[in-house]
Amino acid sequence: MTRGRALMAAMATTALVGAAGMTSAPAASAAKATPDSEARVSVVADHLGNPRGLSVAPDGGLYLAEAGSGGSVCVPGGEAGQTCVGLTGSFDRVSAKGQVKRLVTGLISASGPGGVAAEGPVSVSRGRDDGFFGLFGLSSHEVPPKGAIPDNLRNAALAQLGHLFLVDHRGRTKDVSDVGDQDWTWTSTRVNLAPHDFPDANPNAVLASEGHVYVADAGANLLAEVQRHGKVDVRAFFQVPPKSATDAVATCVSRGPDDALYVGELLGGSPAPGHARVWRVAPGHKPTVWATGFTTIQGCGFGPDGSFYATEFQTHGLNPGPGGNPAGDVVRIDRHGHRTRLGVGKLSFPSGFAAGKDGAIYVSNCSIAPTTGMGPGLCPTGGQVVRIDQEDCDNAQTADAGGQGVVGRPSVATRRNDGS
Repeated sequence: MTRGRALMAAMATTALVGAAGMTSAPAASAAKATPDSEARVSVVADHLGNPRGLSVAPDGGLYLAEAGSGGSVCVPGGEAGQTCVGLTGSFDRVSAKGQVKRLVTGLISASGPGGVAAEGPVSVSRGRDDGFFGLFGLSSHEVPPKGAIPDNLRNAALAQLGHLFLVDHRGRTKDVSDVGDQDWTWTSTRVNLAPHDFPDANPNAVLASEGHVYVADAGANLLAEVQRHGKVDVRAFFQVPPKSATDAVATCVSRGPDDALYVGELLGGSPAPGHARVWRVAPGHKPTVWATGFTTIQGCGFGPDGSFYATEFQTHGLNPGPGGNPAGDVVRIDRHGHRTRLGVGKLSFPSGFAAGKDGAIYVSNCSIAPTTGMGPGLCPTGGQVVRIDQEDCDNAQTADAGGQGVVGRPSVATRRNDGS
């Protein structure tokens, strides 16, 4: 990839899918596949604008980041030829009954024409008490020069892109850290790590866990910890094999039952199927590859029983052009290392993940769709949050992905799970 903000390039080029008027044919083809388990997928909420990160709220509901649907001010540039900017992003609360309450509105959002594949608010993670952390993608280095867009939009972009906010139960916000700018600066002094991509930054996932706050950065290919007063310390850099076509693109982070952190990749060096990996990051140890054989991971986490889950954005490989297949999936690795696919034929462009206490999991589906959908037959009700109920997955047909299985398994007995 060129210096194109890694994940932003991957997500924004997908806007071409909507711009080209993709029909439902690819999705219909994917629906012929047979899932490995009798998982039930039901819609919790829809008509959402580019829903991304999820986190379970104290009452059993969900916190949600909506990247919005761009806006009416369009400027040349971006993977779709134009970038349209507005204040349509939000941080939401979704009740157990599917009612959506937008706690913080009027947030920066930038997309291709039509609101497809927006960037803006990208991730949430429950914090202490009844609040949560909310993360924005990119950094101030992506903001156009003064005069290119109206001042109110430019000021919002400068104040929000790449920043981490703390949101209380009333929707009041506090700017905690300019993660994106600090990550960008880190890469600017280490261009040798990714000569064709750095400097770059695109924070994509936040995890608040056990008094610590971590961010996975898809542009900088790293895991960072946000310290007091907003200072960012890099905990791990994720390298790809020599001569790889792309960089790693770290997209999600979760704490395992063994207290280590697990980081998923979108690409892992190639947009082809099977190249994305999951890394294990333990204090005092170098990061190690924990599992391989994934495709375009966007969200990840652990369930109450210690099983690991990863949402796959496009199971046939990252192909954002008109011929790209929107079919996505959720891969489950149980405590014995067996893999089960839960969303075959039922998901399109899934992204965020959260695990409920009752064993159900939640996924942001049609995660690059605006509220009005992406064209005939493709995400017609816009972005969604879906619930996946699993029926005895431990006894269901499983798949070890042809030897691309778990490299090492976390213990399920040592600590509680954190599915944020």
